Amino acid sequence: MKKFLAATFALALLGTATVDAKRVKIDYSIIDVPEEGGVSFERITENSDCVNSENLVSTSKGLFGVKNLSKIDWWVNPRIAISPDGKKLAYLNWKNRTSNVMVKDAQRGGASTQRTFRTNVTDFTWSPDGKTLCFTEYRSGHFGVFLVEAGQGNVVRQISSGNDNDFAGQMSADGNTILFHRGEGMGSYSIWSYDRKTNLFSNYSRGMTPCLIPGNPDVIYCARYTDKRESEIWRVNLKTGVEEIILSQPGRSFTTPVLSPDKKWILVTGTSLDEKGQNINTDLFAVRVDGSQFTQLTYHPGNDLSGIWAPDGKSIYFLSQRGNVEGAYNVWKMPFNL
Repeated sequence: MKKFLAATFALALLGTATVDAKRVKIDYSIIDVPEEGGVSFERITENSDCVNSENLVSTSKGLFGVKNLSKIDWWVNPRIAISPDGKKLAYLNWKNRTSNVMVKDAQRGGASTQRTFRTNVTDFTWSPDGKTLCFTEYRSGHFGVFLVEAGQGNVVRQISSGNDNDFAGQMSADGNTILFHRGEGMGSYSIWSYDRKTNLFSNYSRGMTPCLIPGNPDVIYCARYTDKRESEIWRVNLKTGVEEIILSQPGRSFTTPVLSPDKKWILVTGTSLDEKGQNINTDLFAVRVDGSQFTQLTYHPGNDLSGIWAPDGKSIYFLSQRGNVEGAYNVWKMPFNL
């Protein structure tokens, strides 16, 4: 029963897109393709790091296991993170049937250090001050948000109640407020916050994977489903209630907005279809905060997703199937110079 519930909620949280396309055999071993000419890709993790790909992307099954070869679903919540000083990279590891956060040197790679000692960690983020990891874990039939120190110790503080399904926690600059999204039925998600001083929860608007704006605590970016189960990127003023759509295209989905350090760009995961219309997959895209200069960044026929910015804004870390025959996921790094 636990595995069934976990899979059900995971699928409910996937970005979704449907295209009339046929599946083709993919050569995952290539590192880049002609459309990515001049871009230097660097692999940070190795297959031996066992990067967690459980429920990450599904192209042969639709929601709840309904077969649909022209449909792609993916887990929208953050799966990798970089320390504020850019020195440490964290990712989810899957080993011995458990999922936990591992941390390694972002430049040299090498050995990893385990930072959570749980059973089923499904997403996480790094706090702006570098001291805390905010993670989601599935346990006792529900998903909840928890905190643990990023550097040492394994004392865990539970934020969510035991009866809710909360995901994708993001900590404010002062560490007091935690924003997250809560599942309220299949396909329905809303933005919530938790005040660590008052222990109060507040509900704001529809949306998932909230992205905070440094220096502007009243405004966030988030993803929202349409009535066609496609996902769009929105900017929401939590104080005034003003809502603006930033990125939307019929027949496509875009999820997991991440604001660049200079506050000029939004990085997203979205659906992509090759020129022959035979392969649908996920790629990385960037768009300016005013919705202009929409740009596709990756074109590999495998899946690229879960992108995050390096603290200097000059590079992007992301999960990708590129560079190995099996199509296993690893963390990769690419430059950003738009």
